[in-house]
Amino acid sequence: NINKELKEFAYIVSHDLKVPLRGIKTLAKWILSDCADKLGDQANEQMNLLLERVERMYSLIEGALQYSRVGCVEEKRKQVNLNNFIPEIINMVVPPENITVTIENELPVIECEETHIMQVFQNLLSNAIKYMDKPQGWIKVGCVEQDGFWKFSVADNGPGIEEKHFEKIFKIFQALPTSPDFQGTGVGLTVAKKIVELYDGKIWVESKVGEGSTFFFTLPKQCLGRQRGKQKKKLTRCST
Repeated sequence: NINKELKEFAYIVSHDLKVPLRGIKTLAKWILSDCADKLGDQANEQMNLLLERVERMYSLIEGALQYSRVGCVEEKRKQVNLNNFIPEIINMVVPPENITVTIENELPVIECEETHIMQVFQNLLSNAIKYMDKPQGWIKVGCVEQDGFWKFSVADNGPGIEEKHFEKIFKIFQALPTSPDFQGTGVGLTVAKKIVELYDGKIWVESKVGEGSTFFFTLPKQCLGRQRGKQKKKLTRCST
């Protein structure tokens, strides 16, 4: 079945691919440590480049593993008061001093798997911080009730995104580099999309280049959660 195949895939990714990478990393570090004076500047530069590529590949594998786990490991759903929970997530992402993060209005209490809602907000907030290009940045978290859904938003005054990339950024490994040193893997938004859709919601972005972006996602007030391993859905009422 699908769950079994995904678990097998996760094992292959976590073991059969990561172990050789660790070996390459260890060997490269050993060569640099013991033979740096014999290699010359160009060879040393290439060895450091090799280490960077290994770290990049390791991050991509971790991202694929994270994506494969969504919906496979079932947690008990619980009542989560987002007025208390979102500030905890903001503290986790550690915004720099030049970026102010505010919660614009009262947030609802929802019934969900706590890890899921944490991943969605953490990925959206982390991206807003990572891409910020203004000396004084701001990020605003909000929520409104709309047509039987909670409509959440995470807005920023960052660089913005061209409309032609609106769909691309939600595909795995499709990060939009903003500088030669950019190290994103293009997994965070894909994971967020998969989680939101698991709850029968939608996620999208509205943006203007140079002015900033707003990511929206919806969650039904009556949470429709897919039963693991079944095609039908079950209805779970949420507190509002």
